[in-house]
Amino acid sequence: DEPTITLVNAQTGLTGSRGRFENPLYVLMFSVGIILLIACSNVAGLMLARAAARQKEMALRLALGAGRMRIMRQLLTESLLLAATSGILGIVFASWGSHAIVSFVSNNQPRPLTFATGLDLRVLGFTVAVSLFTGILFGLAPAFRSVRVDVTPALKEGFSASTKLSRGGARRFSIGNALVVTQVALAILVLVGAGLLVRTLQNLRSIDVGFDSRNLVIFGINPLLAGYKDAQIDSFYRDLQGRLTETPGVKSASYSMVPLLSAALMATMFHWPGTPQDRQSESDVLEIGPNFFNTMQIAFVAGRNFAPSDYEIAANAFASLANRSAAPTVPTPVIVDQAFVAKFLGKENPLGERFGQSEASQDGPASPGYEIVGVVRDTKYNDLRREISPMMYTPQTMQGASFEVRTARDPQALIPAIRHTVAQIDPNLPLRDVTTESQQIDRLLFQERLVARLSGFFGLLALTLACIGLYGLLSYEVTRRTREIGIRSALGAQRGDVLRLVLKQGLVLALIGAVAGVGVTLGVTRYLKAMLYDVSAYDPMTIVIVSALLVFVALAACFIPARRATNVDPTVALRYE
Repeated sequence: DEPTITLVNAQTGLTGSRGRFENPLYVLMFSVGIILLIACSNVAGLMLARAAARQKEMALRLALGAGRMRIMRQLLTESLLLAATSGILGIVFASWGSHAIVSFVSNNQPRPLTFATGLDLRVLGFTVAVSLFTGILFGLAPAFRSVRVDVTPALKEGFSASTKLSRGGARRFSIGNALVVTQVALAILVLVGAGLLVRTLQNLRSIDVGFDSRNLVIFGINPLLAGYKDAQIDSFYRDLQGRLTETPGVKSASYSMVPLLSAALMATMFHWPGTPQDRQSESDVLEIGPNFFNTMQIAFVAGRNFAPSDYEIAANAFASLANRSAAPTVPTPVIVDQAFVAKFLGKENPLGERFGQSEASQDGPASPGYEIVGVVRDTKYNDLRREISPMMYTPQTMQGASFEVRTARDPQALIPAIRHTVAQIDPNLPLRDVTTESQQIDRLLFQERLVARLSGFFGLLALTLACIGLYGLLSYEVTRRTREIGIRSALGAQRGDVLRLVLKQGLVLALIGAVAGVGVTLGVTRYLKAMLYDVSAYDPMTIVIVSALLVFVALAACFIPARRATNVDPTVALRYE
């Protein structure tokens, strides 16, 4: 078949990036949608209160012959103007905020991330459409309430929103309560999701990776790029390792085929004795240089480290595999981890165990396989989320390598000295991916950090909006019930009684919203399972903490209008209209 080239529209994202960021972006978009609903509910509540305050005006206009549809069109136009203004301000803020977000999530990254954050016509069109749609949708209820007013009672002397206790008024107030309950419930949903994602990030950061990731500089190097021959590379690595070890501030140095936790994974297949000949077993594999375990501070459980003769045996086996020498007669020494022993050997003594033998075939000469000479503790290999798998370490034989340098102080400060040491040996040899192990782990956690930070921000925003909505409703209720509060005070009610009256109303709404929010959360957070680590999607601790936090903050928001209610002068309140 002739080779083909497939062109991919990069504007829609590359396949690998889409697979990595698709679910997190859906979660963030869902959070944004919830924030929009909370904000719209908040505005709808304020518009309902404003509609109640304009009842006399609407009744007068109706009495003078204005049509109800005409008044509704005016009110919806006001709602649309408010939505359009908010949309324009949102676009201006987004043009600045998108760059700020990219800078925020790229913090401490050796190579800044590049995102297409420009506002194209599709984004602008979507924003305008959403603004107009929400303006109409959440302006309908206040508009309907405004024109559904009884003209004769509303025009009577002494009528006001504060004295209207008719059935229609009760319905309006119940709508306001329902909007606040909805805001609290949605805030619970966003906050619990954010809490689960933040805990996931914390759990990943606290994982025992099996080695000390602090004070460790790593960099890649390939002498072939500078014209070195295969025979020269091994001596070059040993020379560089020695020079690095002698550098002031460096405790030890080694190298490996790829660095640990670099998202790179290598594996090998082999035949395990006692299993069918056509059955192959699999293990992760990593080629390492001398002093690797000491540099990485990976503890030995049993056996010994590699000796110089082990590297000669491995080099001969590699040359044989490349058909450059006779078949080896002794097995290649390997060091395995505890997971390897648990899977293949159980409780048997692993030292001296041989595996991977093969007879001569078209694929290569006969091989005596491997012999286990040591066992080390388990470590994470390529990724923090991946379960620890059987692992075997072999002496380094390949050309490319990554060096690990253990420092006695801040590793970032020693990078210039390390570069200088390499340049002293060969100034034409390029280094790649010079970083610290801590930075490399942070790079692995970029997605989790991005989602946790943004969802946390959205959660706090949802909490703030919900509390503003509760505060606005109670402030309106205090104003509406000023005359009632004055009568209660005149009849002997104490300031504490009035305070409890208002706080009770706010607390009941917050508790109802919290209970409803927990119910919704239990049905939604299961979709986060694939993004969580070591925490349940129904984690009770997160749900309890978030609910308690929201109720506490809501109670604080209720306190201001409650205090204002206690300062009502009965003599003034009895004349209040």
